[in-house]
Amino acid sequence: MDRTCKSPNRTGGPCGAQHYRDGWCRWHHPDLEAQRQAERAAGGQARSNKVRARKQLADAVLSIDDLDALLCSALVKVAGGRLEPGVGSAMANIAKTITGIRTAGEVERRLEQLERQAGMAGVRRIG
Repeated sequence: MDRTCKSPNRTGGPCGAQHYRDGWCRWHHPDLEAQRQAERAAGGQARSNKVRARKQLADAVLSIDDLDALLCSALVKVAGGRLEPGVGSAMANIAKTITGIRTAGEVERRLEQLERQAGMAGVRRIG
């Protein structure tokens, strides 16, 4: 008994894959089309820049020194061909944004402290 799929492949020849059920392989079985579509969509998501970047970062909050070390490591990986330049660029842009937000927050905290010391705690500022 032939245990190969009964569906033709793209070129019209026999599929060649071992049959899964009812004489069809998993890739050609008509009952599995919805499942195959979902798997194709999930496969595209797993290769997205967002997912690749997430794999490069720990889930913890990073200090400025941690960001520096991470970006230096990314630079070496990009130069060595072990990290896609787009992922490295995204990491650098995100790190720049994080640093800007932290700097703005620190300036705001210092300004509030100075205002308290100057007795201006309740005064409304512009911006």
